[in-house]
Amino acid sequence: MAVGAAPVSRFGLWRVAAWIVLLLAAFGGVQYLRHGDWPYLAGSLVVIVVCAGAILRQPWARQAMRTVALLLALWALVTGGLMLAQWGQFDAARAHAMTQAQSELLLLVIEQARRSFLLGLVFKALLVPLLLWMAWHLGRPSVRAQFVARR
Repeated sequence: MAVGAAPVSRFGLWRVAAWIVLLLAAFGGVQYLRHGDWPYLAGSLVVIVVCAGAILRQPWARQAMRTVALLLALWALVTGGLMLAQWGQFDAARAHAMTQAQSELLLLVIEQARRSFLLGLVFKALLVPLLLWMAWHLGRPSVRAQFVARR
C-alpha cells in the first residue's frame, strides 16, 4: 500500500451486526411510534443514527456504537431476567383458565402468549452475545483503523 493511501475497505462481520441492530431499531421505532411510546422512539432514533454512522465508518460512531451495543446488551440481559422471573405466571394463568367457562379458548390464548414470551427470551439470549462481540470487535486496532475522517 502506498504511503498516505486510504486503507482498503474490507468486509467486516461487525458491519453485518450493525445492520442487524439498525433494522431491529427501525422495526422497534415503528412499533413505538404506533403505540405513542415517545422515550423509546427517541432511543431507537439515536440507535439508528449511531448504526448508520458506524456502517459508514464515521470516526465519531465507533465509540458510540460500542456504547450502544453494551447498553443494549445490558438492557436485553435485565429484561430477559425479568421475563424469566415471570415465567411461572403462565402456570397460574392456565390453572385459572381451567375454572372458566370458555377454558379451551383461554388456554389457546395463554399458549400463544407463552410461545411469544419464549421467542422473546430466545431472541434476547441470541442478541446479548452478538452485541457483546460487536462492542469488543469495534475496539480492536484493525477495526479502529477503518474509522478515518473523510475529506
